[in-house]
Amino acid sequence: KSSFSSTDFSYDWMITVGDDEGKLCDLPQHPKAKKGETIVASKKLPDELSDGMSLMIRTNMQDVEIYIDGALVEDYKSSNFEKMSYYLPSAYVVAELDSEDAGKIVELRYLVKGTSIINNVYISNGNNVWFAPLKSSILLTIGSVMILSLGLFAIIMYLCLRKKIVVSNSVFYNSMLLLIVGIWMISESKLRQLIFNRPSLSSIFSYLSMEIIGIFVALYFNEVQHKKYEKVYMIYGLTVAFQILVAIVLNMTQIAEFYQTLILSHVVLAIGIVLVLSNIIKDIINHNIREYRITAVGMACFLVSAVLEIFVFYLDNTVRSFGTFLCMGLLLLLIATVAQALFDISRQNELREKAKEESWIGTIETIASTIDAKDEYTGGHSNRVSEYAGILAREMAVDYDFTEEDILRIKYIGLMHDIGKIGVTDTVLNKTGRLTDEEFSLMKKHVEIGGNLLSSMDANMPGLIDGVKHHHERFDGHGYPDGLAGTDIPLIARILCLADSYDAMTSNRVYRRRLNDEEVRAEILKCAGTQFDPALTEIFVRLIDKGMIFPITSGGMEVDAKGQLLKSSIVESRLQKDIAAGIDVPNPSHVRMASYIMKLAENKNQQFNAYLLFDIASADEQNNEAYSGALKSFLQSKDINIQYTDDSKLIVLFGRNQFALQEFLENVGKFATVEEV
Repeated sequence: KSSFSSTDFSYDWMITVGDDEGKLCDLPQHPKAKKGETIVASKKLPDELSDGMSLMIRTNMQDVEIYIDGALVEDYKSSNFEKMSYYLPSAYVVAELDSEDAGKIVELRYLVKGTSIINNVYISNGNNVWFAPLKSSILLTIGSVMILSLGLFAIIMYLCLRKKIVVSNSVFYNSMLLLIVGIWMISESKLRQLIFNRPSLSSIFSYLSMEIIGIFVALYFNEVQHKKYEKVYMIYGLTVAFQILVAIVLNMTQIAEFYQTLILSHVVLAIGIVLVLSNIIKDIINHNIREYRITAVGMACFLVSAVLEIFVFYLDNTVRSFGTFLCMGLLLLLIATVAQALFDISRQNELREKAKEESWIGTIETIASTIDAKDEYTGGHSNRVSEYAGILAREMAVDYDFTEEDILRIKYIGLMHDIGKIGVTDTVLNKTGRLTDEEFSLMKKHVEIGGNLLSSMDANMPGLIDGVKHHHERFDGHGYPDGLAGTDIPLIARILCLADSYDAMTSNRVYRRRLNDEEVRAEILKCAGTQFDPALTEIFVRLIDKGMIFPITSGGMEVDAKGQLLKSSIVESRLQKDIAAGIDVPNPSHVRMASYIMKLAENKNQQFNAYLLFDIASADEQNNEAYSGALKSFLQSKDINIQYTDDSKLIVLFGRNQFALQEFLENVGKFATVEEV
């Protein structure tokens, strides 16, 4: 009728508490009244009323009676319902008016049970009085329905997707949280009396759904944090379940109603919030937060929303809107959880690809080690060639645009350069004297055999076939297998040719002792332009003169003179542990290679110091430049400088004295947290 508008009938009410003297005031009011006392609010109805009009009030867990001219016209109290809780859920109470009520006194009598709030009073035509609460609740009502529907949809999608791909259980627990919170919001809605036939039903749904939230929060956070704190969360979940059971028993035996045990529920939820926060802080300190850094943002939002929700409950407001903050927090948590799940799926695919790469690299390394073991006169040769080639490549890096990955790749190829010897008979490979022409022709075939063996792997490691097949080509064109000359010989092959020859000259043979350092230097210079690339020869000799390339022995690879754990083993163990814990190590194969190089150094009693530099990332570009400059000033061509995780580096410094190391720690320590291995 007429319009959807309602008249606010909340001014000039006479409020009386018990036998006290009345006081004229506007609504809403929160008069001081004790539990069990009656508050009476009275006022003269308007002189102009028509048939079919309505008067609406909202209770706050109170029994209420509406009298007009001393006659009871409407009430809402526990005694009206069979087996109803003493604490009635808040509700709208509507009394019908007609023209005869004009100018009469209306009395609202409230029996205080929980709070003593007297809310606004509205008058309107018929059911139009419902329009104001409908309008004020529409967004929250739609939100609760959306949360409920989204939870159901997410659960269905999870069940469907998990059959095809690996999806974290956190998605399921997050979906259950949405479902439960949606039920809770509907049961706490201002319009719940239009949904539930009995007030007790909304009360049961409200209290139980809110308490069950704690169990699924524990399951969710346990899953997100990769079950590192499973025992703690299990104890918390059982505590919540026990608290729910106690609340149900107390309610059924009429010892205490759900409303009276609500404070206990909030205490348990608060403990859960503190528990989760402490575990997140532990993960931040231990750098484990990277495992779920996207979800962590949603978790923080959810925890803040939960705190705000509890805080709002205890605010002295006339009308509370439950679920607003929790709704927003859960939506953000769902977005973060789904984003993290997609990221994890992508990372799992990458890890699988890396695992495949590492698998075949590991196989090649094993075969290369087998070849070195098979060739009793060149044991450790592949390792030494790999080291020399890496030092040469690092010195070439600026002029030839080599990256750290390129240097590591060259070292890998150096490790595998003689893999074709697996096809050479032992009688030729381990002959005690010089080879005959026939035997030498067979020996030369090892480069082609190696190229064929690795032909399918060149796509994964560019330059692999070139290095393996052509490292015996000569700059003058008299090498094998294809007689390539000059720069037609691949660069990687020219690098390995130098490294391979240097190790041959500095290693003992049955038929000769190793050349001394002066003889080696002279021989390399003599062969520049014939066997070796002249430009690379110049760099190589300069490295010899600087002492950056020197002969490396191969004995005692697993021996530590003091019987202590090798630093290389510490790095490898840490890498394995970090990968198992889900920490993102972008290039684990590079770290393993660094560990392998460290092991070589340890086996040769070569002095080195290894460090992990943390918290490298900075928004300050100038600070980053200063850090890069400080680090670069200390690095030499034989050092190792690789990325370990997204925000940490592995640095291995070779041949530094204590003064140089102290200077390194003081300067680099200004920009990064330094941890010595």
